[in-house]
Amino acid sequence: MEAVVVGVAIVRDFRLFVARRSQPGSVAGYWELPGAEVAPGEDESSALQRRFTTEFSISLRCVDRILSDRALTAWPTEDLDYDAALLRVWRCQLPSESTLDLDLGDPRPNFSVYDETRWVPIDDLDAVGPWREADRICAGEIADHYNADDLWQRAD
Repeated sequence: MEAVVVGVAIVRDFRLFVARRSQPGSVAGYWELPGAEVAPGEDESSALQRRFTTEFSISLRCVDRILSDRALTAWPTEDLDYDAALLRVWRCQLPSESTLDLDLGDPRPNFSVYDETRWVPIDDLDAVGPWREADRICAGEIADHYNADDLWQRAD
């Protein structure tokens, strides 16, 4: 059975929240949509909420799943082997009452999986790099979706 990996699409002020991996070594240094592998018996939104509580010390509200599934051909497993996986992207929101300094990359990581975060302008996604390939493709599609969705723009 393929692993399911969920990533977030959080946009504020026309900027997408992204994170740089610190582990495992094969993907360290690559930018991606932050997220988590879904554990057996866990639902996708719970996996994302778990990751954000653990890694960023902030709650997360999952709104809905967007984009179609993406195939990840080399997802690192616990035993440092690689399996195929599916990437699913969720539109999410951080608490509206949270005070975040977007220019500093808030919320900051706790360094268990990520070592850097940024809010990248959706019209300049290449302001960070290198990207994990599937995440870069999804980020471009998220930007297109966000730019075409007035309701999403007003919600964030």
